[in-house]
Amino acid sequence: MAKLLMVGWRDFLPLLQSSLPRCPVPQIMPELRRAAIRFCKDSRVWRHRSDLMDVYKDECRYVFEPPAEATVVSTREVAFRDEILIPLDDRVVRDEPGIPNSFQVEEPGVVRLVPCPSEDEEAVLQTVNVLAPYVTAKSCPKFLLDFHGEVIASGAKAMLMLVPDKPWSDPARSQVEQKKFDDGVAEIRIRELRGGTNCQQEINSPTFF
Repeated sequence: MAKLLMVGWRDFLPLLQSSLPRCPVPQIMPELRRAAIRFCKDSRVWRHRSDLMDVYKDECRYVFEPPAEATVVSTREVAFRDEILIPLDDRVVRDEPGIPNSFQVEEPGVVRLVPCPSEDEEAVLQTVNVLAPYVTAKSCPKFLLDFHGEVIASGAKAMLMLVPDKPWSDPARSQVEQKKFDDGVAEIRIRELRGGTNCQQEINSPTFF
């Protein structure tokens, strides 16, 4: 399956420049990126379903390598042999061999299978991870602009309007823009809870090791 189409942060500029008179583009761009990161983390809208991967005897720990310019926010699902594994808390578990039926998230993108695989197997492990743009990303998935661009722009405007003593300073309007951002995130989370399909998924040949 093809990768997601990507766009640069400049493609968002028409959504907010008219509200920020004389605000330099180099000041806008980092806030756009930060707003997109916050949006992805809070809404969990960008999800990455991995290709089926191999597992190895007595190897419990598997690390997901995200696509370029992305970072892992959380691991939502792990499947082994097409069976969804049970998530465990951070309790101490013994690395005993067997057929994995559970998993622990050691940190975003790092999972430990419980029990450890007792034999090498090909194409049996798959995860779904929530992603966000990396802190230095120069681009983001196009669907963020197409479907959530106004919300992300509101998040950036809310922060920029708080900068004091500038032509674009507007603390009162900042609160309005922040509410638009918060409401946009909340709408996605509510639809998810109701069983909606608001999450963009990408299959992109990740790496486990």
